[in-house]
Amino acid sequence: MGSEKLNQDNEKPILKIGQADVAAYRPVSNGILILCVIGYFCWLIFQPRDAFKSLFAAMAWVSVMFAALRLSAILTPKPSDKGLAELSKELPIYTVLVPLFHEAQMVDQLTHGLDALKYPREKLDIILITEEADPITTQAVAKALRPPFRQIIVPKGSPQTKPRALNYALQTSPGAFVTIYDAEDRPHPDQLLAAIAAFQAKPDWAAVQAPLEYFNHDDNWLTRQFALEYAALFHVWVPFLCRLGLPFPLGGTSNHMRRGPLDAVGGWDAFNVTEDADLSFRLAAKGHKIGYIHPPTQEEAVSILKDWQLQRARWIKGYIQTWDVHMASPLAPGGLKGALRFLTLQLTLGITLLSVLFYTPVVIGLPLFAAVLWWVSVPFDIGLTYSLTFLFSIAIGCLIGIAGAHRAGKSSLIKSTLAMPLYWLLLFTPALTAFSELKHKRFHWHKTRHGVSRPANLTPISETSFNHVPFRRLAD
Repeated sequence: MGSEKLNQDNEKPILKIGQADVAAYRPVSNGILILCVIGYFCWLIFQPRDAFKSLFAAMAWVSVMFAALRLSAILTPKPSDKGLAELSKELPIYTVLVPLFHEAQMVDQLTHGLDALKYPREKLDIILITEEADPITTQAVAKALRPPFRQIIVPKGSPQTKPRALNYALQTSPGAFVTIYDAEDRPHPDQLLAAIAAFQAKPDWAAVQAPLEYFNHDDNWLTRQFALEYAALFHVWVPFLCRLGLPFPLGGTSNHMRRGPLDAVGGWDAFNVTEDADLSFRLAAKGHKIGYIHPPTQEEAVSILKDWQLQRARWIKGYIQTWDVHMASPLAPGGLKGALRFLTLQLTLGITLLSVLFYTPVVIGLPLFAAVLWWVSVPFDIGLTYSLTFLFSIAIGCLIGIAGAHRAGKSSLIKSTLAMPLYWLLLFTPALTAFSELKHKRFHWHKTRHGVSRPANLTPISETSFNHVPFRRLAD
């Protein structure tokens, strides 16, 4: 299959929620938020002790309730796997979208890993997406093309983001099912068959998420903490939300979608720098459900602090964008589904944003504030109960990391959970960067470098290498 470059005039504006829609309601939502902040600061000026105590109490109770929910997730087993679809020529066409940008060094490893996918070659449409603005990667992909790989070259344009590239390539795709992989991904060979089986078993699922893991988790302290965070997310928290039938933010890779619902919501938001999280809640707004499958994808954890900070700044900025967009219609699609979508929006994006903003100031600033008050002989009027709620929340955060490492089969990471509270302190700086970029660099995409760590082992992944759940095969 050869490379293709569509006429830029034919690029369809399929996005439904983006820059224009955000501008329509931002003055209202931002105005309410600004009034609340001004009101609190006025309260802080005239009644500082009461204002401070009330804020601290609210934060404490929110954290302890969220911790209790995470404890429930730890105690709840994963949803059962749906087996594997029968490998046959009757399977539907499956489109695999792989956006690449400044990643020429990853092409050979990428194609080797995707070649291991178990799916009929004639039904597999793997699109390697490159940018006209990146001729080196474009040339490297062109040299590596062979069935079932083909290339789409995205013309120069704005915004130059991953979701824009995905939307552009999707127009050429005949697949009834669609998934996304990143340049460094090594998906489990059974992942597509597991997704098909899940869609067969659950007709109301519009998308399913496979767990993401890291092949370089033992490189350094940062990669170990990153791996613990992902183990907790994809092996404990996401399966728990799925079992409850609640929406959750999709990962940026290894999410599998039915083509119909994806087209119905307008594809990905090209102006959102976490298009995956946004897509989750747009699907939920149309009444669709999201599921979970077991075969994982191995990725490369960011191992350099500066790269990690830029990646996190993008993720936090994208969470702000997504929360902002979906709070315009917070109770869609109405009824119980709308209420549950609103609740999950706060439990995932809202709690994350509050945590990165308040955790570091509380952990570092509160002891200093207490010391100053002690020095000037002013009583520190914060009750022991509130302090214990924070300790409980921190302890549960470490415990979910332990549970995630155990479920992911990476018990060597468990000893690193003691350092998780220190790792969370690092999130404050990217959060400040994210908020500072909202005005002038709202849609700027901080590209994560791949191929920095040691190369992945290219030995084909067996059915039990990363997943201890025995799959059962389902006939069509």
